[in-house]
Amino acid sequence: MRAGMLRAGVRRRLMVLSTVVTGIALVAATAGGIVVLREALLRSAHTTLGSGVGQIKDGLEGPEPEWTPPRKTDLAQLIGPDGRVVRGCGAAGSDCGPPAYAPLTPPPGELVETTDGGMRLMALGVRVDGADHVIVVGMSAEPIQVAVRTSVLLALGAIPLLLALVAFAAHRLAGRALAPVEGIRERVAAIGGGGDLGRRVPEPAGDDEIARLATTMNAMLSRLEAAQRTQRRFVADAGHELRSPLTTLTGIVELARRDGGRIPSEALSSAEGELGRIRILVDDLLLLARADESGLGLRREEVDLDDVLDGERARLRSAGTPEGVRVVTRLEPVKVVGDRDALARLARNLADNAVRHARGRVELEVRAQSGGEAVIRVGDDGPGVPPEDRERVFERFVRLDSARGRGSGGTGLGLSIVAAIARDHGGTVEAGEGPGGGAEFTVRLPRG
Repeated sequence: MRAGMLRAGVRRRLMVLSTVVTGIALVAATAGGIVVLREALLRSAHTTLGSGVGQIKDGLEGPEPEWTPPRKTDLAQLIGPDGRVVRGCGAAGSDCGPPAYAPLTPPPGELVETTDGGMRLMALGVRVDGADHVIVVGMSAEPIQVAVRTSVLLALGAIPLLLALVAFAAHRLAGRALAPVEGIRERVAAIGGGGDLGRRVPEPAGDDEIARLATTMNAMLSRLEAAQRTQRRFVADAGHELRSPLTTLTGIVELARRDGGRIPSEALSSAEGELGRIRILVDDLLLLARADESGLGLRREEVDLDDVLDGERARLRSAGTPEGVRVVTRLEPVKVVGDRDALARLARNLADNAVRHARGRVELEVRAQSGGEAVIRVGDDGPGVPPEDRERVFERFVRLDSARGRGSGGTGLGLSIVAAIARDHGGTVEAGEGPGGGAEFTVRLPRG
């Protein structure tokens, strides 16, 4: 049954659950109501019988004893000492014979209540004319039984009708409540079938769960659309970056074929440069793919960030910077736990990016910050990064200059690698504007 319920639609499951819960509540409430009704009727009969006994007793014990049977009872008798009825049938004082029920003989002052032969009886022992007598008052039990039986029959007829009404209402209400969900499903199916991620699902008015589902679905579609655009741009940019060196290498091979295998030294140098460019590009792409899939697999050791940045300063000076560009460092002793090679790659990419755009100054800084963070800051006095591009600049193959020639910059993967390394170290990187203008990249890493 549970498997069948799981296979059924949500509307059917809601209808069945609503009907079952309502049925249990109705049965419990009806049973409790019938019990309460029966107890109330029994208490009313007890009160009526007690009142009748008291009325007869008061009449017999008055200054002038008289027989005053109550009107609301079906039976009122006075039983003599010999067990025969002396009042309650025929003329006063006549002998009516034995009662038609089992005789009740409580001693004077004691009250007894019982049921016999479909009658509810109450008896009280009294002394009349110096002898022990018994006052007996009775009511038929049939009205109580009829009332209870009628209530049961009405419940048996009404409960199925109410349950049918509840099932119908639950089915309709569930259908109306789930209609927006079905609309969302159909729209998502159409989007998935057509591949048009620019479409969005309808968002119902209000702030209920379905409206939030639609909002979340649209946000997911926006992310998928952005990811699709990024993927397409990534493929186009990767193809562009690989096409140029491959075109150069193809030309060199054709030149060698025409010249009988002889390749000029200039062509060999160009081929080596292009092959190195392809190797770097492929390595960067593989590194980013590994970061996306399972992380960079970093080692964990204690690293002196000031030594890493000082090594980068030495590399820039030994490799030579563009004429007029000066490298300035401010390094505080700061230790972090991370991968030395990855952090060196992070610093190298930031430094190369700064040197590429600097007009006359590159700044490398490491400092400890309150709150348990280590801060790496790399800045330049170049044109800077516009505010609207300070997040996009960390995407792959993003280069803010319009030129696509290889001499104008890198492949557009360096800052993406910086962001991946910072993220895998539990840190962040952001682009901003330096104090003197130009670009400033700030990396924050946890020191623990």
